[in-house]
Amino acid sequence: MKKRLSAIIVIVLLAFIAYVETPTAKINEDYVYFYGETAESETASTSADVYGAPELEYKLENTKVENGFVIETYREYEIYKNREGEVVKNVPTSNREYLRYKQ
Repeated sequence: MKKRLSAIIVIVLLAFIAYVETPTAKINEDYVYFYGETAESETASTSADVYGAPELEYKLENTKVENGFVIETYREYEIYKNREGEVVKNVPTSNREYLRYKQ
């Protein structure tokens, strides 16, 4: 009897958890779930638009001398290319690398 009762409790508990996790559950009606395109979505690319994933590249941003050291600042850029391999746009990221050399 105890095994049947514990099995029924486990099944009811799993069913309740499955119900709560579904996006259409009444308990989740305060949240908005959207499974479509948004206004920010990009349109389909043509030969002039971006093709594929961006390449990441560091470019020299600044050089300064401080306390007998040369400090070079490099900034990471996302480089987008079209199907012909021409650069369409460069987007700077927030990643920076600092190199310090003794003068």
